[in-house]
Amino acid sequence: MKILYITRLYSPHVGGVEKHVYEVAKELQQKGNKITILTERYDNDLKEAESVDGINVFRFSYPRIKLIGLLYIWRQIFKYKKFIQESDVVHVHDVFIWYLPFRFLYPKKMVFVTFHGWEGIYPIPFLNILQKRIASKYSRGTIGVGKYIGKHYGIIVNKITYGGQ
Repeated sequence: MKILYITRLYSPHVGGVEKHVYEVAKELQQKGNKITILTERYDNDLKEAESVDGINVFRFSYPRIKLIGLLYIWRQIFKYKKFIQESDVVHVHDVFIWYLPFRFLYPKKMVFVTFHGWEGIYPIPFLNILQKRIASKYSRGTIGVGKYIGKHYGIIVNKITYGGQ
């Protein structure tokens, strides 16, 4: 099976989401799946394309400007649309807004989303709630890292997991 992960940050960046995606991708790759990671190039010293432990990683840079930045991300992902077309499954980690236009371009694609957590702002901004609701609605399935995700964002979470598992 060909699986495309879309995540904001990925190894060697240090963080819980990065480690989660790496460990799950590595395990699935060892079971015979072909894994591709599409992520942000947060450091110019990182290669735009490389294979790490048999996992193909593609990185793109973008300007950190709200609306223009999002349009730029969509343009960058469009350059990698072949990975979306070729994948059996697309699994988005927190940044479903990056994938949103492609959900309509490829409506039959199996798309799943993992919600990793809370953004650290209380009360939760409406835009953050709206983005998670859109992601939940337009995904085939959802995973929440923590039971509170469904309650606080008003979404249905199909599976619950907890950090470190």
